[in-house]
Amino acid sequence: MTRSDTTSRPAESNRSLYPGALVPLLAFGSTLAGIALFNAGVQFEIQYAALGGFLASCLLAYLAWTRLHKDIVALSTPIYGFIFFVTPVDYTGGVALQLLYASGLTLLTARLYYRFGTGTPSRSLGTELETGPLQAYVESTRHVFAALDPVTGHRAAAAFLRFSEGEYRRAADLARAAACPDGTPGPVVRAFDILRQHAELLDNNRSRPVTFLMFLPDDSPLMAKPLPGSKDPDREFETQIDNALLLLYSAAWHASKTDQPLLHASQAFAMKLLTP
Repeated sequence: MTRSDTTSRPAESNRSLYPGALVPLLAFGSTLAGIALFNAGVQFEIQYAALGGFLASCLLAYLAWTRLHKDIVALSTPIYGFIFFVTPVDYTGGVALQLLYASGLTLLTARLYYRFGTGTPSRSLGTELETGPLQAYVESTRHVFAALDPVTGHRAAAAFLRFSEGEYRRAADLARAAACPDGTPGPVVRAFDILRQHAELLDNNRSRPVTFLMFLPDDSPLMAKPLPGSKDPDREFETQIDNALLLLYSAAWHASKTDQPLLHASQAFAMKLLTP
């Protein structure tokens, strides 16, 4: 990677935040402008001050649509923004409603950027991982997963993505269906099994069992994080799922090229797994 690449990425990231910043600016600004005009003696229906909220919700919906993962809640906000704009309401109630709606849009925008990223132009998706520990780990396992069949790679990607999005029941179902030993390397099978167990526990809000699924000592060369040992079962339990997710991420990256854009967009979650 060249120096110009590393210096341009922060600027690109900052530019991608600008449309999100416009959402609260439009929503709050329109209502505050309406309050100022009303207090200045300009008589008009306060519902029309909700125009900015409607435009802000349309912008939010557009930002949600451009993500690889679609946020249904953000996509539906223009419906409510239009209702608030066309529905007559008294001054006090209208102001309170519009400010509350603007606050909701702001929270949804923050949620969109936090869960689904800042958004990346489609032409650059899936081309390379950000330089760092995740890229180093994925590259170090290329020789193992490059020959993995694309079907297993796609299943690994699907299970990883569903787990990263908190869809634990779906992740468990996908991992259960994918954990087939026929022709699949043992570490990958064990990663699916470990993910399934953790997803089922999370889906049912259950704590760590006394005994839990683990990788074998022979799998250690493929582990992204060293195992802490049996003296700390809680940490060992968490390290097992971190390693399982990272192993499946690497397997999917190398074996399923069609899933690379989605994996690229979710690399922030994978990076967090590597954080001590």
